[in-house]
Amino acid sequence: MTSLSDLSKLSGYSKATISRALSGNGYVSKETRKIILDLAKELDYTPNAIAQDLSAGTTKNIGVVLPYVKHPFFGQILEGILDKSFETGYKIVILPSNYDQNLEIQYLEQLRKKAFEALIFTSREVSEQTVHKYQKYGPIILCHKPKSKKIAASYAERKIGYRKALEWLQEQNCNNIGFLFARYKSPTTSVTLQTYKEIYEEKVRDEQIKTGAVSSADGYKLGP
Repeated sequence: MTSLSDLSKLSGYSKATISRALSGNGYVSKETRKIILDLAKELDYTPNAIAQDLSAGTTKNIGVVLPYVKHPFFGQILEGILDKSFETGYKIVILPSNYDQNLEIQYLEQLRKKAFEALIFTSREVSEQTVHKYQKYGPIILCHKPKSKKIAASYAERKIGYRKALEWLQEQNCNNIGFLFARYKSPTTSVTLQTYKEIYEEKVRDEQIKTGAVSSADGYKLGP
């Protein structure tokens, strides 16, 4: 594949002149521009898109850190992000983590190295202190309510929904309720169990809980 260096060697012009002629930015005489463009066409030269992005100081890439892709909650978040990306022209890069803290820190390091314009974190595995440390390298958005007001976030107050659902079940005289969670130790599990305790005035028994339900299919398998 023909490179900028190849064009420079074959034409006798500097890479800076070649770059100006191809981009149309900066002065190049008409004769020189024609020679360079004709040569580039003859050799089927294609500019390196990554190099162009780096030269412009932007990648237009936004990384989305997802613990699971098949989980309905994270799937809906991703769907909303993708819909918005079509309007803005940004490219979305899915970064699966499976709640691996070391892997999520690697994604933060990629932000520091300018691989991404910004990161959207749907996982809570990395501490807010760590997120705050990397904010100087680019915007980081959390998908849960942070303790610090210095970290940007977009989230839903899920406890309100859990409360309404459990109140409705109580009105229907449903007292033997089963819970399916992806993980036993998670903010979602904790809030759900706490809300149940507030509504039913008793703790959830261990036999009421099953874990490993990442997708709807997992839920059917775990159900009675």
